[in-house]
Amino acid sequence: MWSTLVGFFRDNWRWRNQVWHLAVTEVRKEADGAILGWFWFLVSPAMYVGVLWLSLSVGLKTSSPVEQVPYVTWLAAGVVPWQFCSGMLMSGATVYQRYSYLVNRIKFPLTVISNFFTLARLLVFLFMMLLVLALMFVSGTGWSIYIVQLPLVVLVMYGFWMTWSIFAAPITAISKDFQNLVRVLGTPLFWLSGVFFDVNSVHQAWLQVIFSINPMSFFVASVRASLVDRYWIWQRPNLLWPFVGVMVVLIVLAILVQRRLATEVADAL
Repeated sequence: MWSTLVGFFRDNWRWRNQVWHLAVTEVRKEADGAILGWFWFLVSPAMYVGVLWLSLSVGLKTSSPVEQVPYVTWLAAGVVPWQFCSGMLMSGATVYQRYSYLVNRIKFPLTVISNFFTLARLLVFLFMMLLVLALMFVSGTGWSIYIVQLPLVVLVMYGFWMTWSIFAAPITAISKDFQNLVRVLGTPLFWLSGVFFDVNSVHQAWLQVIFSINPMSFFVASVRASLVDRYWIWQRPNLLWPFVGVMVVLIVLAILVQRRLATEVADAL
């Protein structure tokens, strides 16, 4: 197991230049051909936040759980990381089908594909975060010392979803049922991620268990903690330590899956 883990790091370090190049190329392909280019990466979260704000704040009179932070700003700080996580849940699991021409190259490591694709999605996510920062500026929501933990949160998001892709992509390449399962999980994970509400305000024990093992809940809460909720992520051990446990289990599963299925992916595709 340790040799497989060391191999992951060795391969990705050896191919680090290609990882960056392929990630940037992937993002540019999405932006090229449009007059407004990268601006379109802001349109989706902006429309999503706008519709949710009209429905929840104007229609249902929902208010922000944080004083002096408008609900639209608080909502955007959760929607943007959720969109990154939601996209990686499905696209990270199907990345080998997307890049089957790389899978069939004998010397191209599979983990590198997961790495550069996750990095490409992360670059888009960082650009989308400009929407949140713009809303904070317009609404007069100032930055606090807690923003210094945001780079760490982003790094953990990158590592988690890359690991998810390394685990899920080989299974999805071989099993259509697993791909359908991942697609079905998208909706409940969305509603149970705390995008619309503060998960720390829910006191039902069984719901807290669900929130605690949902990595999307941790990432949404952590980004908000850095920007608008203003607390250190380790001050919420009910979310932090279950996430650490999920991360460790995912790493172990990713190693086992790669050892067992990596050689079969090319044949399956």
